[in-house]
Amino acid sequence: MKSFILPVLVVNFIFIALQVFPQENKSEKEQTVRTYTTQRIKYKPPVIDGILNDSCWQNNNWSGNFIQWIPDEGAKPTFPTYINILYDNKNIYVAIRAIDYEPEKIVRKRGRRDELTGDMVGINFDSYHDHRTGFEFNVTAAGQKIDMILTNPMNADQSWDAVWTAKVGYEDTAWVAEYQIPLSQLRYSNENEQTWGMHVWRWLDRLQEESDWEPQTSTGPGMLYQFGHLEGITGLPKSRRIEIMPYVLGKISTVEKDLQNPFAKNGYNPFGSIGLDAKIGLSSNFTADITINPDFGQVESDPSEMNLTAFETFYEEKRPFFLEGKNIFEFETNGANLFYSRRIGQAPSYRPDISDGEYMNYPNNTSIISAVKVSGKTSKGFSLGILQSITNNEMAKISDGVSERKELVEPITSYTVARFQKDFNKGNTILGGMATATNRLSNDTRFNYLNKNAFTGGIDFLHQWNDKEFYVDARLTGSHVNGNVEAMQRLQKSSARYYQRPDASHIEYNDMLTQLSGYGGKVEIGKGSKGFWRYSTSLSFFSPGFDVNDLGYMQLADHIQNTNQVSYFINQPKGIIRALNTSFTEINNWDFALNYLSSQFSYSFSTQFLNRWSINTHACHFPESIDTKQLRGGPAMKMPAKTHATLQVSSDYSKRLAASIYGFYEWGNENSLSKFSIHPSFSFHPTNALRISFSGEYSSNINELQYVAKAHVAQRPTYLLGKINQQTLSLTFRADFIITPELSIQYYGSPFVSTGNYFGYKIVTNPLNDSYDSRFKSFQPQFDENRNNTAEGIIFNNPDFCFNQFRSNLVFRWEYLPGSKLYLVWSNEQTNYQNVSAETIGSAMNNFGKTFANNLFLVKWNYWFSL
Repeated sequence: MKSFILPVLVVNFIFIALQVFPQENKSEKEQTVRTYTTQRIKYKPPVIDGILNDSCWQNNNWSGNFIQWIPDEGAKPTFPTYINILYDNKNIYVAIRAIDYEPEKIVRKRGRRDELTGDMVGINFDSYHDHRTGFEFNVTAAGQKIDMILTNPMNADQSWDAVWTAKVGYEDTAWVAEYQIPLSQLRYSNENEQTWGMHVWRWLDRLQEESDWEPQTSTGPGMLYQFGHLEGITGLPKSRRIEIMPYVLGKISTVEKDLQNPFAKNGYNPFGSIGLDAKIGLSSNFTADITINPDFGQVESDPSEMNLTAFETFYEEKRPFFLEGKNIFEFETNGANLFYSRRIGQAPSYRPDISDGEYMNYPNNTSIISAVKVSGKTSKGFSLGILQSITNNEMAKISDGVSERKELVEPITSYTVARFQKDFNKGNTILGGMATATNRLSNDTRFNYLNKNAFTGGIDFLHQWNDKEFYVDARLTGSHVNGNVEAMQRLQKSSARYYQRPDASHIEYNDMLTQLSGYGGKVEIGKGSKGFWRYSTSLSFFSPGFDVNDLGYMQLADHIQNTNQVSYFINQPKGIIRALNTSFTEINNWDFALNYLSSQFSYSFSTQFLNRWSINTHACHFPESIDTKQLRGGPAMKMPAKTHATLQVSSDYSKRLAASIYGFYEWGNENSLSKFSIHPSFSFHPTNALRISFSGEYSSNINELQYVAKAHVAQRPTYLLGKINQQTLSLTFRADFIITPELSIQYYGSPFVSTGNYFGYKIVTNPLNDSYDSRFKSFQPQFDENRNNTAEGIIFNNPDFCFNQFRSNLVFRWEYLPGSKLYLVWSNEQTNYQNVSAETIGSAMNNFGKTFANNLFLVKWNYWFSL
């Protein structure tokens, strides 16, 4: 197989190269760009009230002639739309009139801030005019604001929350939106005469139709490349923006009352803090974000999960400081992210031992002293982002009721991230780089298991040609980690690499290492625009010593992967089909010694019908493979082939009542695996102000080859597998009551239950044998009253489990002034994990009433102002 690898890769790349590299020089097409020339307000600016009777709007600068994009690209929209744009030294003013000859059918559903719902209009400014970053301001027919940062090809970052004003109003045959957007919320060059990219759009919800002021096409390389131009802005003063937002927070958390425990005598713990966020405009195109004693608590909890793999769960970021502008610091290479912001402020890693009669108050997270971000872009196309944050020494309190002491559970740590990119050749070529540093500032021997210093870096290169039809995307990354031998032992044995594997001749475990280095990269070449076909091939690789997990996230090192993909779509309805996408993907995997590991072949198909119902389906086959991670540090094991298929059917989500159902089924050869899940959901708007949604998932996982334990018998390692029968049920209920665009009440509740029962234990004897049954022998454990096995000298505990968790919160949010908010929050959590056997979903649900509920009551007030 190894001799077959390189020819296959060479053929893939030659085939794609013959398709994408032009055989003769071709000049890029000059395209006609639609232009809007704005006007400076000479006298009184408009009153932002949703009524377009101000004298400044009574001009001849209205522009219409929108063009449909979805579903019938290039067609005339159902109803016309008109825009008018003005400016002064402080603000951009926008008026949008959305004509609707059936005004009673305008969809005025209310939603949360940044929720796309109902009829909408919006405007996006590429104020750098680099065709890479657009600042978008949308408003629904119900008056709710939605802002986001748009990047190519069509990626939206809705975490960005600007401070601006918008009001809507209603006319006889139209609804209108009136904006005031402070220039301080945008970034632009210092040129006297400005030219910005501009995109204006309208969404007609009942028809699921989008029309745009500038022609947009799904066959293009990205939305921002197709923006129109906004001209006429001249003589803007140099911006020195200063925005300040202090906050005050108070909260009380309940704990199970225990008169013997000095930390739980009262049954509650009060807490209060103050802090400050600031945004300082260093220039019109560079901004510094500063936070002092930040409140990085999450309003909504992470989803519940029962993780039976050897790999860390990836959780989405939900903290506003790290969410805003996160696209600036993205550097991802086939699943390896150099920056994973959840590392900053994560839970402490060290848990002290305590004596009988002692009690401990252990922190949930490390405290962030401060964090600073500087980001922006020059008029020459150079963009820069720097983030620096310091977490404090985190202490746990330990008391016996008489005396109290503090013990360090996480050392002070510095985190630094720097990212740059430079445009060349009219934006067709982009060269960039990124570097990160994690430095733990402690010599305490209790933290010898943690890396002392970790550095990562990377460079990325994107080149597009033939009017951006074809592209090559390449990136190279490296890492260097140092620390005590204990830390390096831990790193070598981690699930990403397993240096201790006895059959891995290309790597060697060294228990005296004090540093570890590695590298990785990816090259992808393909067709990214024009026509309805897309295709690409890529090769990625990570050396065994590559590691970014101190400030980044990755699961696999010692890995090479080739991915080949072809896809097809339509952009105009055909027959009963409104939209269609289909793709085929092939993936091949090897280790770093070019030993073949696995392949997969997948096919995806999605379509939407004219009645706006949709079907999505996916099928994937994995031939017999070699798994170097299955025995978690043991030898590689041959795994049976497996196949899975999914199907999702969704109704028209423009209706007040909408629903979908998703199904998944996976089966393995040799009866080794049987998984299925079903996931129904629905959303109901009984009124424009109230939305109720529900989703549930039931899954069954019967796996013959679930890892159980490693033991030593006669001084030889023994690997134990078992057949698991895991049943999981999760439910999620949400209710959103949007009283006004600025005032809302939201509820979220989610019970989660998972039970696992093991049987059919087996000892791995010959993991690479061609015969499935010859790879192991059966084993019958005998468990004592403490659930410890006593048979054949194999030491392990009964792995049966029952896990149930309920998380909920109720949030009152009031934006009493633009940018200034008041929050009242109640959170509730019940968590119970037991090593018990023969539990069912039904009996596990009964545990909710027997588990203590931890409650949190929080009040947070902040006030935004600018200087």
